Amino acid sequence: MVIRFQWIISILLVFALPCSGQAGLVIHSKIAIDFKLQGYDGLKSILIYSGTLPAGGIQDVETQYNGLARLIFPGGQTYPIIIGSKSSVATITGSDETPSFAVEDENQHFYKLLVDGDPVDNGYGFVGLMIQGKQLLESSSSIKTVNELQAKKAGFQEFMQHNYLDLSHSDLLRRLIGQYFMMHEYVSYHREGSPASDIQLRYRREVLSGVKTLLSLLQDHIPENELLNYCVGLYYDRGMVTMASFIVDNFNTIVYCGNDNRNLTVFPAHLKLVNADGSTAGKLGFLLNEEKIVSYVSADCPVSMVRTVIKAREIAETKNEGVNRLLIVVPLEKLSEKHRAMSRNVSGGTILYVDDESWVENSSQNIRLPLIQKILVQ
Repeated sequence: MVIRFQWIISILLVFALPCSGQAGLVIHSKIAIDFKLQGYDGLKSILIYSGTLPAGGIQDVETQYNGLARLIFPGGQTYPIIIGSKSSVATITGSDETPSFAVEDENQHFYKLLVDGDPVDNGYGFVGLMIQGKQLLESSSSIKTVNELQAKKAGFQEFMQHNYLDLSHSDLLRRLIGQYFMMHEYVSYHREGSPASDIQLRYRREVLSGVKTLLSLLQDHIPENELLNYCVGLYYDRGMVTMASFIVDNFNTIVYCGNDNRNLTVFPAHLKLVNADGSTAGKLGFLLNEEKIVSYVSADCPVSMVRTVIKAREIAETKNEGVNRLLIVVPLEKLSEKHRAMSRNVSGGTILYVDDESWVENSSQNIRLPLIQKILVQ
């Protein structure tokens, strides 16, 4: 049975099991293939297993993880696999084909329900619960008014609160939170006789209210700074930097990453710099007659990138006033396109990037972000 890759991504989010007892999965491949198994813990992805199988090879994956995992192939093909209290056997016949299972296997039953589209009720246990979540996601696309938005948000809140432990071992939790905020985009905030500026104000208030509610709702499960960073990332990843910054500004004291409050103000002159396009920009010590400001960032910390972009915009504006400052980004991991893409959110300004992974690894681990400061070069 072959299922289109695009559909697999959507059906991936519809099943999880409770986390209890030893779980296992046996993978049998009829072809030589690399693969990995990815699971979920709240808002985090976790690697369950990564390996290679020859044609005819068998791998017994023993894990404490119970829930929905993703079987991922190098070409990006992704398939959901249930890892439950009973061992399952998945047979791989090709990266573009759905794994097959024994008739009595819960995965076989799972795929049959997804393909047939048969209605389920609470008697299906966690299958029914996850399908309810899928239906809840789908039902939110038709809302148009603020009252409908608030009613639907209440439905999302109740569903997440009552079922968190089950949702946390699937990708569905992240999808629910993402759609919880996306719903704000579907609504008209216009009131007759009100100025146009009122639309943006009401929109921002609704988003802010949603953030506050989720913080209270999930406070026993997810650290508040972790949840806030996730919410900020939902907007930053869509290029909505101003909205992301609005959230950061309203939760400034509790939206952060890392724990170390060190200040690193002295930088070696030999550090290599690159431009946003990856081209060489020389060494730090060669930059003269400019006030140098560094901003530490991590691709896993959206608030650090939001603050960096806002700072770069401020510097670009003051440049027209004759103020000569330069922003240098210091990534806490290997410099990537995601870091350099920050420049696309800044008009009329220049951002340079440190491209010296060894220095970053030795001096900058676990720094509390965001961190933006003036530096000295020696």
